[in-house]
Amino acid sequence: MPFIQKEDATIYYEVHGEGFSVIFVHGGGGNTLCWFQQVPYFSRRYKVITVDLRGFKNSRCDPQYAHPRYYPDDIRAIMDAEGITRAAFVCQSLGAWAGLPLAVREPQCVACLFITGSPTPAWSEQNWQVLRRGGDTFNSGKFGSGGVGWNREFMEKNPQRFFLYSQIRLLNGPFDARTMQDDELKLYPEDFKAYRVPTLVGGGLHDDFLTPDSHLHVVTLIPGAQSYTFERAGHSPYFEVPDEFNHVLETFLSGNIDGQA
Repeated sequence: MPFIQKEDATIYYEVHGEGFSVIFVHGGGGNTLCWFQQVPYFSRRYKVITVDLRGFKNSRCDPQYAHPRYYPDDIRAIMDAEGITRAAFVCQSLGAWAGLPLAVREPQCVACLFITGSPTPAWSEQNWQVLRRGGDTFNSGKFGSGGVGWNREFMEKNPQRFFLYSQIRLLNGPFDARTMQDDELKLYPEDFKAYRVPTLVGGGLHDDFLTPDSHLHVVTLIPGAQSYTFERAGHSPYFEVPDEFNHVLETFLSGNIDGQA
């Protein structure tokens, strides 16, 4: 599997299938393995690229360089290595700190953007309140504990899958979620004045790690964005309700990248 060697980090990624490129970027509890319910499905039609963000699983760096400020450039380095000039992005939670800045600053590189379970770095005081609370919960180790962030019914019926999620997460290095709140990462309303990238922001009705309706506020911060509520999911619909997630994502991709080279 490929690596990108940068001055301050080694970035790991995987490529599956052929076709238009779709880049999957995980959240704070994930890595390349978390997309096991998406890669076989979408690689039948697309070139699927999954990434370990720096500091997660196989992407190694010193702790001071495990910061979200580097994510967009790391993704661009992967695109350059693969000869990709334009791709669709699927970003879960923390992954939006890679995808949304790229969509804002280099829209020619982003065909469309699908975000789930994420406050995103789009700034508003309301959004930052959600982000602060979520960051404190993550850093305290309470995410997942007692079912925080999950549909409790899913946990009760699928203890083995919840265990699998926990084991995938343990492969990662430490991450300080407070770094997501740094001023330099904020995307202000003026940053979105020319925003034209087709964007969908989804969220789970049972997401008490953030809030069940935080995604509905986020779409008001991103011009033209659409919303979708996963009524049976918590923070991680790609993991909890993969069939629904894949169907919604496939519809979004088909409507925005079919026919593009």
